[in-house]
Amino acid sequence: MAVIPDRATWVRFPRFVGDAAMQLPVLRLLRELDLGPIVVWGPKTTVGLVADTWFCDAALPDEGKPGPFEMARILRNHRAARSIHFPKSLRPALAAWLARVPERIGVDESLAGLFNTHSGPFWDAEGPFLLRYHAVLKRRWPDLPPMPYADFDPAVAIDKPAERYLCLMPGSTWPSKAWPVDHYRTLLLKARSEGYAVAVLGSPDEAATCAAVAGREGLDLCGKTTLKEAAAWMRGATAVLGNDSGLSHLAAACGAPVLALYGATDPGGSTPWGPKSRGLRKEGVPCAPCFKPACFTPGHPCLAGIGPDQVWAELQGLITG
Repeated sequence: MAVIPDRATWVRFPRFVGDAAMQLPVLRLLRELDLGPIVVWGPKTTVGLVADTWFCDAALPDEGKPGPFEMARILRNHRAARSIHFPKSLRPALAAWLARVPERIGVDESLAGLFNTHSGPFWDAEGPFLLRYHAVLKRRWPDLPPMPYADFDPAVAIDKPAERYLCLMPGSTWPSKAWPVDHYRTLLLKARSEGYAVAVLGSPDEAATCAAVAGREGLDLCGKTTLKEAAAWMRGATAVLGNDSGLSHLAAACGAPVLALYGATDPGGSTPWGPKSRGLRKEGVPCAPCFKPACFTPGHPCLAGIGPDQVWAELQGLITG
């Protein structure tokens, strides 16, 4: 078990990769404040992203799914100085309150605001998600510096291609957020014709989609990398293309030029937070954004209507800009 420092700032990580990636700029900001030791705790997969990195002094993965009383026991045993918890869940806020953690900082959602010492809205706020977190933190630190980019370096070695390469991430938790596989395939072949190698990344349950995109011409890494290794691939890429997905947010946190495609969701809040990132959506589609997991409009026009040639041009703009 990792050595956990006493009187540290505890940062609760969420279970989704995209949400966890959005905590990386928060951790960099906390480092700028020089608050002393930082402990990141939460689900094993996402907490593993920052283990043994500059972003925290200790990483503590959950054993199963702990309830608020077990979480409170952990905080109490290590005399946590403060808890920062941005998951939209009651458990971490209630646990910090039960443990009598002096400072409890988080969002209002799920009644968590009742147990926080410094709290603010998330879904009812406006602007990029990272600036919503920043607004909550400013309630504790009014002179807070601007939200930085994470510039996350996973510090793991990978066997990168000798030539320039792109990363494609065609998977998505919602079918309504996925750019068509045929479009990804067309774009991959275009990239290969222009001299780029192409790595296709995804989780094991996206294997069929990634294989269809990669074919024989791409490097299919789906399910073959850890999160840190996937981050290293994206950090070294000339450009990255994905849906509104966790890996797109992780790519931005790594500082990669990343283009995220939007259909069912709105890039206004969830465009990946990075120095060279942008979101692209097709304007004039009356049903978009619908925020529904499945598309009920024939032809899925919000994403199918974004052609490979347009996306290629956008990627070239990111690369040369």
